[in-house]
Amino acid sequence: MLIRAYGMYWNPEVVDWGTPGAGNQGALIGKVKLNDRTYKIDFWKAYGIYTLHNEFTVCYVGKAAETPLGMRLRSHLTDRHAGRWDMFSWFSISKIRATQRDVSDPGTRYLKPSTVNDTLESLAILIADPKLNRKRETLPSAVRAVQVASPHPRTIRSYLERILERLDD
Repeated sequence: MLIRAYGMYWNPEVVDWGTPGAGNQGALIGKVKLNDRTYKIDFWKAYGIYTLHNEFTVCYVGKAAETPLGMRLRSHLTDRHAGRWDMFSWFSISKIRATQRDVSDPGTRYLKPSTVNDTLESLAILIADPKLNRKRETLPSAVRAVQVASPHPRTIRSYLERILERLDD
């Protein structure tokens, strides 16, 4: 198992993007089912890859390697990708910690080449959704996280308004 969790077509408007430099890191909350129980997990500190979509079409693929997923996605609210995407998907290699309701470092793993190859094929099909592929892919042993709106999200609009306020000061 290379991919441990993933989320498809999440809405950035209901994400708590936090406040950079103010100690509020933000939150990417998803519901996952583990051992017949449902948990809300914060994937903000997850590592892996992600895609930005515009009207269900992939417009950017990035990695969260040195910088966690939440911070990478937040950076795209104000960089050259700002306003050019309306949803995102992500694929995490981080371990889910159900009791802490978050994720931890992926750790070191040794995988068979067939596992890596099968995972790469599944990811490519999930991301590209090619018309001629008959089978719909899944990621074996990975749990799908369904997006949960943060209780008091800082929407993209409010996030950008805060930045403008700071620039006016």
